[in-house]
Amino acid sequence: MKSIKYLYAILMLLCLANCSKDAVNPTEATEKNTLNDVVRDNFGLSFLATALYKSGMNKTLMQEGSFTLLAPSDDAYKVAGYRTPAQLYAEPAAKLIEQGNYHILKDEVLFTGKDLKMNQEEETLLGTKIYWSRVKRGLDTLTTINGSRLLQADTRASNGVMQVLDRLLVPNVHANLKQALAANVDLSLFYQALKVTGLLESLAGTTNYTVFAPNNMAIKQIGYPDLEAIEKADPVVLKNLLTYHIAKGRKFAQDYFLLTPEGQTSYTETMLNEKTVTVNLLGQFNVPNSFTGIAIKGLSNPGALTPVRTDVLAGNGVIHVLGQALQQ
Repeated sequence: MKSIKYLYAILMLLCLANCSKDAVNPTEATEKNTLNDVVRDNFGLSFLATALYKSGMNKTLMQEGSFTLLAPSDDAYKVAGYRTPAQLYAEPAAKLIEQGNYHILKDEVLFTGKDLKMNQEEETLLGTKIYWSRVKRGLDTLTTINGSRLLQADTRASNGVMQVLDRLLVPNVHANLKQALAANVDLSLFYQALKVTGLLESLAGTTNYTVFAPNNMAIKQIGYPDLEAIEKADPVVLKNLLTYHIAKGRKFAQDYFLLTPEGQTSYTETMLNEKTVTVNLLGQFNVPNSFTGIAIKGLSNPGALTPVRTDVLAGNGVIHVLGQALQQ
C-alpha cells in the first residue's frame, strides 16, 4: 500500500511540473516576428529580402528596437532597373549598405491617422533625412516619402513597423544643392553659370529650393557651348536665365500632384525672377489619383518639357534635370 501511495505522489509531482512547464513555455517559446521576418514572409518583397541579405542589413532588422523600414516593393526595384533579385548580388555591398541604412528610420513612425502636412522630416540610420507628405485629395488620403507613394502603411513587427513604397529611394548623401550639382558632371555648365552669377552660394544655405537644372546639352543649345562662353556672358542676362530655373521650397515631382486641387491637371509655379512656369501633371487616363510624372512649360516654350531625371535630393532641396532650358 505504501508503494502505491509513493507512486501516486510521484505521478502528482510530475503532473504539477508538466502543468507548470506548459504555463511558462508559451511565453518563453514565442518567436519574435521581427522586421526581417516580415520581409522574408512577404512574396512582394523578394528584391528587398535579397538586398538585405547580401548587404547584411537583415541583421539590423533582427535587433531589438523600434525601427521603421521603408520597404520598396518588387515593382519599385523593377522600375529602378533590376529585372530579377539575383541582379542585386552583382551590386557592391557598400552601395547596398548605404541604400539599406537610408531605408530604415531610427524611430517607429506610423502614418495611419497622421496629420495632413507637407515635407516633414525623419532621420534615417544613414544620418540623413527623408521627407514625407500627407494630403487629402478627394476621398483619398495620400502619403508620399521623398515623392514615392506609400502603398501599404503600418505593418507591425516586434521591433518596429514597415511601410511599403512604390519606389526605391535614392540615398540623400549631399548636404546641400551646391554639392548635389557639383556631383553631377552633366550639370557642369549650369553649375559654372550659377558660380559666375553669384547664385551658387545661395544654394549652399539653409533655405529650401526646387531647381529645374538644364543639362549640358540644354545649356549649349541656348548659346553657351563651353565654360569660356559662360565666363564671357552678360551676368545680368545669365542671372535672369538661371533664376527662371529655381523656385523656393522643396517640391518633389509628386508634390506638385499633391498641391494641385482635385480635378485640375496643372500647377503654376513662381520662379525666383517672379515669372511663372506651368507644371503639367501626367497620369493614367480615367484612373483617379494616378500619377506618372510631370512636364514643365516655360512662358515661351513651344511645348512642355519632360524631365530627364526627377527628385535628385539634397539637404536643402531637390533637383529635376531638364534636357532643354525653360524659355521666358
